Amino acid sequence: MPAALKILKEGNRITYIYTTEKENIPLVSVENGVIRLKARIENNEVAFALIAALRHAVRQMKVKTEAFYRRCPIERFYWQFVREYEAMEAVEALRQDE
Repeated sequence: MPAALKILKEGNRITYIYTTEKENIPLVSVENGVIRLKARIENNEVAFALIAALRHAVRQMKVKTEAFYRRCPIERFYWQFVREYEAMEAVEALRQDE
């Protein structure tokens, strides 16, 4: 089973869980407009899953509370982080090919 981000809905609570073959790691819980972090970040995959869960949770709340979408100010930092990480991975892959 590949790693995945699962969304568990229980009444008013939504929990985002990072799942792998070995374990399930609760990342974020959302209930009544309150987002609670539950994650223990052990590696980059868990960090990216946490970012994705937070982004999804915030967007879900925005849809319910605002009539229009505004770009989140932190979003540009997220995409900058993703681009830098992908560049680092590409450099590492090229080094391994040598």
